[in-house]
Amino acid sequence: MRENELRKAAECAVCRKPFWHTGLPLFFRVRIERLGVNLQAIQRQDGLGAMLGSSKLANIMGTDEEMTTPMMEPVTVTVCETCALEDVNLFSLAGME
Repeated sequence: MRENELRKAAECAVCRKPFWHTGLPLFFRVRIERLGVNLQAIQRQDGLGAMLGSSKLANIMGTDEEMTTPMMEPVTVTVCETCALEDVNLFSLAGME
């Protein structure tokens, strides 16, 4: 990280304190993504596997399409060492509370 990136990432998303309040110059950067399963794509792949008699063969011969759909833009947050040891609500971290 460069200085500008570090300044933007300085605040813990859980306790809202600078990450160095723990006395350690360490922190986590966590990327949160929310995905939904594309049931039609899975059904197509499963059908191909049933037709070919092998899911591994279907994996090789199939279209290798996306099996998930993003449900939100990814969010990257900073978590200090102290808060990393706590139970964290992902919805609140992602700003979805």
